[in-house]
Amino acid sequence: MAGWWTLPILAYHRIGEPKGDHVPTVTPESFERQLACMARQRVTVVSLEALVDSLDEGKPLRGRQAVITFDDGYEETSGVAAALLRRFGFCATVFVTPNEIGLPGFMTWDQVRSVAQDGMAVGSHTLHHAFLPLLSRDKIEHELVESKRIIEQHIGRPVSWLSYPVGGFTPEVQDVARAAGYRAACTTNRGISKRALDLFALRRIKMTELDRHDLSLRAKLSGYYDVFRRLEQPA
Repeated sequence: MAGWWTLPILAYHRIGEPKGDHVPTVTPESFERQLACMARQRVTVVSLEALVDSLDEGKPLRGRQAVITFDDGYEETSGVAAALLRRFGFCATVFVTPNEIGLPGFMTWDQVRSVAQDGMAVGSHTLHHAFLPLLSRDKIEHELVESKRIIEQHIGRPVSWLSYPVGGFTPEVQDVARAAGYRAACTTNRGISKRALDLFALRRIKMTELDRHDLSLRAKLSGYYDVFRRLEQPA
């Protein structure tokens, strides 16, 4: 089964109390329980950069390791998730949408800078949280180039990572992302593919409140979770 193993990339959204909306939400208590489970299992949480570096070098990471990511940049990422990650000594990447920064429920630029200075990598989630497959090439370039530029301007460091909103991408979107200077991009589509791992289609595992039980979390951390998932079309 070794050929079916992939390092799990966990995809979170909001860490807080459920608000009755469409946002996948994990309560702080469940998130803490998940991190504690990782610690008990001696899972090493590595950065997205470490994962991409290993793939670039042709030496994929193995063993009990995982990557933690957050989409959208909700204010709880700064106020709740960051504190719990610090407690366990875990790193993470947060993908933010510049057009949503400062809106109710989202981080401010001060909070984005704070998590960046605290060791959390900051990536782009496009400029307007756009579903990229529906856009013209000019608009795709605007979404990817401008979001990268604005984030870099505010945090004072390079932005190398992209997350496609709703997991949507096409070969054209991937080409634009490469040309814009991103090193890798994450999606949400899961499943086993016989093709070589694509740095601009890194598949992730969505985390929800249902993963508060150790058995579910262990399955998602096993590295074999994809075996039970159907590969979805990217757009």
